Order: sequence, then structure tokens, then C-alpha cells
Amino acid sequence: MNCSDISKFAPLYLAGELEPARAETFSAHLRNCPACKRELGQQAAFDEALRASVLAEHIDTWSVDQRVWAGIGAGQRNLRRWIFAAAGIAAALLLAVLSYRAMVSSGTKPVFAAAARDHRMEIVDRQPRKWFTDRASIEGLAGRVGLPDSAVASFAPAGYHLAQGKLCLLDGRVFLHLVYAEGSEDSSAAGDFSLFLRRSDDANDASAQGIHTDTFAAEHVAGFQHGPLRALIVTEQPGESVLRLAKFAETVL
Repeated sequence: MNCSDISKFAPLYLAGELEPARAETFSAHLRNCPACKRELGQQAAFDEALRASVLAEHIDTWSVDQRVWAGIGAGQRNLRRWIFAAAGIAAALLLAVLSYRAMVSSGTKPVFAAAARDHRMEIVDRQPRKWFTDRASIEGLAGRVGLPDSAVASFAPAGYHLAQGKLCLLDGRVFLHLVYAEGSEDSSAAGDFSLFLRRSDDANDASAQGIHTDTFAAEHVAGFQHGPLRALIVTEQPGESVLRLAKFAETVL
């Protein structure tokens, strides 16, 4: 698979719709081509920015339709007024999308956007994915990122329990995705949080020091590096909660 193929199949890859054999070839190319990996990360960040901007606004299309037809019935002048109003709304939405895109491209790590999207799709929206729910299987995955088996349960603060785990791909890299649930299994996912862990390529990366936070629509993200491990926390809880969870995870590491 060459760089041209990467551009062609990138949408299917990001949507998780690429057949397994071709997805593996795609991933292999990303591991050896920094330019393609960087471009894919930018595409994923823009997709998330656009999706977050659209989901942030609730548009009552039925109400808009009724008002437009009422304008048509009232005469040409009213019709022109509603056309101008609709154009103003469209311009405002476009400006919001472009502003969000500029913010993502200039100051946000693509991996933060990817983690927020993963949490939204798989935890909040509960899209069907293959998860490990038994402790032994989840602990078996911990070694992939350099964690001792016993560590996965230690990241659960008081009132939480380890619910599920699997390996996932964020920004072209493999992470261990652990989910910690608050309360019973029937509780709302709003109180749950995701912990993404991987072994960093550079344990001495100065830019990764300290806890960094960001927000995408309803998802709050906090990331930090501790020794050779990179960690990301994602939750719908308020910003101070994600920071508290990140500090707790840092003390466990």
C-alpha cells in the first residue's frame, strides 16, 4: 500500500469500515511513513471538530420549515426575509466550524480528539464493539503497554469499578482502553470514565510533562506522561472532575 492508497482509503479506515487484511496493511504503512500518519491525524482531528460543532447545536428543523412556509404565504417580502435569516444561520454555523477547526489544528493534540471521539461512540452512545469484561482477560492486555496485571483495578477511585477493556487505535498508535463505571451496571454512562494507556516512544518528552486538559463538545480530556507511560482520561463529568481523575491515575502509576 502506497501513499496514494492511504489517501484513498483513509475515510474507511477512520470509520472502522476497512476490511481486516487491508486495515493491517494500512496500519503497517502508517508505522513507516510519518507524513501519512501526520495527515491521517489531521483528518481525524478535523472530523471530530466538525462532528462536535454540529452536535453542540440542536436545530429544530420542523419549526424552521413551518416558519419558512409561513413566510412564503405572507408574500415575497417575507420570503426574502426568511432567506436572509437562513443565510445568516448558515454563515454563523460555518464560522463556528472554521473557528473550531482552527483551534484544533493550532493547539490541540489529535490524540486528545481521537480519545474524546472513542469515548463518545463506544461509552456514551454504546455502539457495539468487542470488549473484554472479565478481570483475567483485561489484565492479560495490561502487559501490552508495560503495566503489571494487578494495576488495572487500582485505577478505580472510590465508588468506581473496572467494567471493561480492550486494545484500540488512537492517532495511529495502539492504546489499552479501560472503562471504569460509577455505581451499578444499569447506571447512566455520564459518570463513567475512559482511561487510555500506552508505552510512549519518548519517555523524556518534555512537552508531555504535567497534566494537559481539553474539551470536545461534552467530553473532557486530561492527558499526562509518567515515566514511559502515556495516559489519557476522558469523561462527560465537569472539567474539575477529569483533572481529579487524572491526578488519581498519576498517583497510581
